[in-house]
Amino acid sequence: MRWLQVGVGVLSFMVMTGCPSEFGREGRIAKAVHQDVQENLVITRCSEERKKEVCEGPQRNPKECRKCGG
Repeated sequence: MRWLQVGVGVLSFMVMTGCPSEFGREGRIAKAVHQDVQENLVITRCSEERKKEVCEGPQRNPKECRKCGG
């Protein structure tokens, strides 16, 4: 039983310290999450005419519609 606890401890230590470039504060995953949050928190207010233009009709643009809050 003691060997199982030691094995799990050693394995978790290796995993936690083995990939600082991925999971650290300046790692790729942290940077990607930060970028996603920044992109999703931007709320732009558009006029009703602009909102109808990008959210409805034949020339609708879903990306622009999301930027306008639609």
